[in-house]
Order: sequence, then C-alpha cells, then structure tokens
Amino acid sequence: MAARCVICAQARRFASDRSGAVAIMAATLLSVVMVAAAFAVDQGSLYFERREAQALTDLAAITAAAHLQRAPDAALITFTDNHKRNVRLIRDKEPSRAPLETTDAHSELYVETGRYKADPDVSPEMRFTVGGTPPNAVRVTYRRKGTLYFGSAIMEPPTMTTAAVAATVEEAAISVGSRLASVEDGVLNALLGALLDADLSLRAADYRALINTDVDGLAFLDALAAELNLTAGTYEEVLASKASIGQILRALTASVGQSGGARVALQGLLGSKGGGTLRVPLSALLDLGRLGRLSVGQGQAAGLKTAVSVMELIGASVTVANRSRQVEVGTDLGIDGLLGVDVHLAVGEPPLNLPWLAAGEAGTIVRTSQIRLRLTVKVEGPGGVLGNIIQLPIYVEVGHAEAKLRQLACVSGQVSRVFVEALPGVFDIWITEVDPAEFRRFGSKPTLHPGKLVDLPLRFPLPGLSITGFAHVGSGNLWPSSLTFTPKDIADGVVKSVSTQQLVQPLVHSLLSDLELNIALKLGGLGLGLDLPSLPLLKDQVQKILNGVAEPLDTLIYGLLSALGVRVGEADIRVNAAHCGRAVLVY
Repeated sequence: MAARCVICAQARRFASDRSGAVAIMAATLLSVVMVAAAFAVDQGSLYFERREAQALTDLAAITAAAHLQRAPDAALITFTDNHKRNVRLIRDKEPSRAPLETTDAHSELYVETGRYKADPDVSPEMRFTVGGTPPNAVRVTYRRKGTLYFGSAIMEPPTMTTAAVAATVEEAAISVGSRLASVEDGVLNALLGALLDADLSLRAADYRALINTDVDGLAFLDALAAELNLTAGTYEEVLASKASIGQILRALTASVGQSGGARVALQGLLGSKGGGTLRVPLSALLDLGRLGRLSVGQGQAAGLKTAVSVMELIGASVTVANRSRQVEVGTDLGIDGLLGVDVHLAVGEPPLNLPWLAAGEAGTIVRTSQIRLRLTVKVEGPGGVLGNIIQLPIYVEVGHAEAKLRQLACVSGQVSRVFVEALPGVFDIWITEVDPAEFRRFGSKPTLHPGKLVDLPLRFPLPGLSITGFAHVGSGNLWPSSLTFTPKDIADGVVKSVSTQQLVQPLVHSLLSDLELNIALKLGGLGLGLDLPSLPLLKDQVQKILNGVAEPLDTLIYGLLSALGVRVGEADIRVNAAHCGRAVLVY
C-alpha cells in the first residue's frame, strides 16, 4: 500500500514538472518545419521546372512554326540544344501517347501541324485546327516527370504537361482582271461614258497614264475614308460603306500625287460630273482580311504595301456600281468598216459576291463580275438584192474568272515564291437574237433565236429577201492553271495570264466560220416564202462581207470586255503584294 502511494506521488510530481517542455515542443515543431520545408522545396522545384518547361515549349513551338516543313525535328532540336536528353518525339498523326512510366523516355514531345485562324469570335484554345490546310501553325505539347527531392519516398513524382501554339503570318494581295492591250479612246469614252452617264472626251494618252499608274491600296483607303468622314474608324468600317464614283475619283486623285498624266486624266473624269447617283459597295471591290481591323491611317505599318492599277480600280468601281443594270452604249464608236454598232451590256454578281482584289492568307479567292454583251452591228451591203445594210446580231456571255492564293513560300522570313491557281471565265458567243428582257436576268439562260442579217420587203422588180443565221463558239468546262510569282515579279507589277485550251483567235472569224445561213425569197404580192438553203452565191457574198469586218469586231469586243475587267477565255492575274511575318506565339 505504501509502495503504491510512493508511485502515485512520483507520478503526480512528474505530471506537474514543467522543466524540459520547450525542448520537447521544439523537437516536435522542428519535425513539422522540416517536413514543410521539404514540401516547399519540392513544390518550388516543381514550379521552376514547370516554368522552364513552358519556356522551352514556347521556344520549340516558335522554332517549329518557322520551319513548317520539318516542324517535329525543329522542335526536338530546341530541347536537345537546351540539354534536355532522352526526349521521346511523337510526330503528328502517330499513335496516341503512352504513359511515361511504360516507356524508357524521361519526357516526351508531341508535335502537331495545322492551321491557326485569328478569329475573335472563337475562343483562343479553339482557333488551332490540327491537320488544317494549308498549314501555318504548330502546337507543341511537352510532358515530363517532375523532380521530388524529399517526397519521392512517399509519393510518385507528378507528370507536368505544357503546351504552346505558334503561327506564322504569311499574306499576299492578289487581283484578277484584264489588261487593256490596246487603247481605243473612242470605245473607252463611249463605254465609260455610258456607265457613268457622262460625256467623256479623254485621249488615248490619258488612258495609258491611268493604266501605267499604281497607287497603294491602303493609302487610297485612307484618302477615301477622309471623303466618307470615317477617319476615326477601321478599314473594315470603310469597306462596309458605299462610296460615290466622285468620292472614289477624288481619293484616287489625292493618292497619285501632284503631277503626272494620271492626275490630269482623273481631273478630266471628275470634270465630267458622271456617276452622280451611282454608289459602289466597297466590300465588293476590296477585302483586306486581318488588315481590315487596323485603324485608318495605320495600314503603312502592316508591312503589306498593295500596289493597285488606277485604271483597273476605276473599271472595277464602275462595273460594280452598274450591277443589275442594263446599259446602252452609243452607236457612234468610230470603228473603221462599220456603219454603226448598237451595244447593250449587263453586269452580274460573281458567286458569293467575292471582290476583285483581296489580301489574306493562303485560300484567299478573288473573282471578276459576270458580263453579257448584246451587239447589233451594221455593215455596208453591196446593194441590189442584198440591200445597202447587213446586220450582224452578236450575243456574248462571259462568266466570272477566279484566282486563288494557294501558297506562300518563305525563306528566313522573306518571300521566296507565291503560288496562285487561276481559272478563266467560261465564255459563249453566238450570232443570234436575244430578248432584251431575258438579257438582263442572270439567273437563267436567255432563249436564242436565229439572228436576222437581212430583212427586205418586196421591191419591184426585186423579190423580198430574208437571211437569218446562227453560230456559236464556246469554251466548255475549264480547269485551273498554276502560276508562280517571284519577288521580282511582284515588285515589277508583272501580270500573268491563263487561258482556256479552247481559246479561239481571232474570235469573230472563228464565229463566222461556224455560221449557218438560211435564205428565203418573198415572191409576188402573195407573200409566198420559198426556203432556198442552197443559194451559194448569196451565201458566199454575205460571208465575204462579214469576214471583212471580223478584225474590227474583235477589237471592239475585246476592248469593251477588257475595260470591264474580263477577257474572253483568259484571265490576268497579279500578285499586288506579299509578306512573310515572323513566327509568333499565339496561345
């Protein structure tokens, strides 16, 4: 009993003894601090490892985007040059990644090529499309095991994953249209005068000055923005508006400088006060792509200086302004060998209403308008039974020509080649009569009837005479052709042409060689019609007379169409500018 009391007393003394408590608590806390320190060291190490991995991933993505043709190898070299060994490379389209613990690699690199589109309406992580064509971007994903200095004894090191997307900005401006190979001032004055509802008297030298003068497209839009009071907006806002022909001509005048024949010619057009009621939807003329988001006046810093022919810009403007209208061109065109020509034209919209000039990345498309011409040509007849006048009704239909920017080849950030696919417009030309109401309806083909060449009543003692004819020349289905432009071609403003294999030269002569004539005599007062399809002498005489005016008719038709930006069975393509930007990190 006494012993138990002694033990109890000692226990009470031990429990109440406070000496050494600090040492015990310190030892306990030190253990906790050491564990926390070890955890902090591991976490800090993992943080800096992740930072380093992300920096390397960003650098690898930029390097790979700058070398798209060998993107996987370029990305891997970035890691090996930074002393990252034992990296397993997984190329685009290879099987999915296996867990790191099942491989011998300490880390792995997954490289995917595709297309990046900077669309503000799409979330940033969705703007990259794996396998998108043509490729302009690379996504690099890097996985590796983190390093645990203290925690590896009780847990597996975590797997770190970093990713980056880099893209290159490769842009070009292309246009499709037609060059004026020869200048007939009478034809051009009559055509542009009819389109502008003005009386023009420009000389051939004036038109040549307009043809040979280029302006910078963005500088022109800056001047046009001032005319439209939109200087505080963006180029997209300018292109979303409509401008009068006068505003466009004044903007061009401000863009060509203070001297030169082009300025004189533009002032002559302004002095005619034509096109007052016409409005041009500018989006049907130009498309700037991403450059459209720049503020007005900032275009010069974009690195894409776009040279545009003044004459082509005028022609495209008046053509777009006259869409869905039927325009009659005056009969006094001053064509040698012709008594007169009655010309009607109608302009239709191209599919999707794509513009004539556009700037953008690979895949950018430009198109010309659809054009219809209806001509009634009057030729001097031999007299006698054929009379003094022979008429030749011609109907011309030219579909839209198209050019597509296929690829830009860049070497060390400089343009090496620009590849364009071009397709001339399908064309059909007839000797036929066309209903004027059907002529302007582009949604359907007009009904074609044999054209009346001669229609004379009975003239005693000569019989009445009716001669009709029908002929057709067309291109059929066409295939695109590839064109290559060098930096020198672009700097020199070189225009390259594509043509259909079925192109016929000279055009009207080929049309006349297909002409089928039908002759009917009107005998006596009974009005008896007698079909005589085998009168060789009359047919030969008519054919000879028409063949004699084939050359001036070719000149007339080609001149009219070229001024409207189209050609028969051909298309003229120009790369107005090209720019290779650096590879940049986009996500």
